[in-house]
Amino acid sequence: MESSARPSSRKRLSKKRSRWYGNCASPIVRNRNSRDNTNSKTKIADKPTGTVITPPLTLSVVILSFNTKEITADCIESVYRHCPTIAGLDIVVIDNASEDGSADFIETSFPDVKLIRNTKNRGFASACNQGIRASYGDFVLLLNSDAKLFDQSLDVLIDYMLRNDDVGICGGTMLTAEGEVQPSCHSFPTYGNILFTKNWLLKPLKFFGKKFRKNREVPNHTSDVDALAGGFLLLRRESLARVGLLDERFFFYVEDIDISRRMWRAGWRVVIVPKARVIHLGGASTRRKPFKSYAWHHRSLFRYFMKHYPLLLPLNLLLGAGLFFHLIVSSAFNAIFKRPDKSC
Repeated sequence: MESSARPSSRKRLSKKRSRWYGNCASPIVRNRNSRDNTNSKTKIADKPTGTVITPPLTLSVVILSFNTKEITADCIESVYRHCPTIAGLDIVVIDNASEDGSADFIETSFPDVKLIRNTKNRGFASACNQGIRASYGDFVLLLNSDAKLFDQSLDVLIDYMLRNDDVGICGGTMLTAEGEVQPSCHSFPTYGNILFTKNWLLKPLKFFGKKFRKNREVPNHTSDVDALAGGFLLLRRESLARVGLLDERFFFYVEDIDISRRMWRAGWRVVIVPKARVIHLGGASTRRKPFKSYAWHHRSLFRYFMKHYPLLLPLNLLLGAGLFFHLIVSSAFNAIFKRPDKSC
């Protein structure tokens, strides 16, 4: 359920918890034959009698896998290699009915990972919600299977969350394999920016469309943004408990914008911290079916407007017709000229 205003009283995480305990480095079974579990339990320094020991923070990493066996394995290894120095690292992988043996491979290679096997493709939002429910961390990281972490990325995000307890979602910079910056944040969709980004005839009118097409470039410094891209999202579990999980009516795409909007409405901030970086290959699970990818994106966009602007039904129906026309024409154009998938 959404809350109309920021909670008047909130359970605050103590800033004294900025010191993290334990060692989350877990063996990567795929590359090692032996395992050392001597550091698997949390180690807390001795305290004077009568002192209350604050439980260490925990981080849950939720990864969605769909026919990306090797890429998902690389992602998991990246989490182990670059995890922050906190106790209780919790990795959950949801396999959305992969046909390439991903689930068996992950189960064998990473026995410490909690694996959920779906018998059908449940989509991004629904599968991520499964992972969130199965996890226990104070913070939940939604990480695309085709992403690889940089050193200190998670430390940077968690540290910012600890120092700013009004932040519900935090994200960072996503880079291509070549190091180019990808769109990592978004402005909320409006009828105006849809008109000027989906209509080829109006795209040349940059002067008139400029105010409708907000720049999606990553800022140079930590900033509040409308919404963050869903491939690298750190969520505070407390904020999820108040605003709800991802909306499963969005099968694929736009669910990240929707939950960002709900966070803002409930009084939580949405922040991008550019210093936290990941390599994001992009389209690893959708590249083979570009038309379906287009269709999912356009349908989710239409549902977003129907959900957040229900009183503008005639305008929404007109928007839906325009999106359908754009889907058919752009798919035909891409099929003929083999243009890369850039519509989403």
